Amino acid sequence: MTGPVPSRLSPTAGLLNAMARLYIRRAIPFIAIQEQQLDESRNELHRLRTAASFRETEAAGYIDRDYLEGL
Repeated sequence: MTGPVPSRLSPTAGLLNAMARLYIRRAIPFIAIQEQQLDESRNELHRLRTAASFRETEAAGYIDRDYLEGL
């Protein structure tokens, strides 16, 4: 047999919910900081790749410096 549904949560469930809310509230600033650090490292990786690609292209002689400096 099943009994009636309790009208309120147990104290343990209330404590668990309160702890989850506290963790989420405190984690939001840290998540924002981590996302910013992730974006910065992606941008740095892109800058390094672009610079390496430019060096390789210049070393291979595909970039005409005389034309660029004449502009």
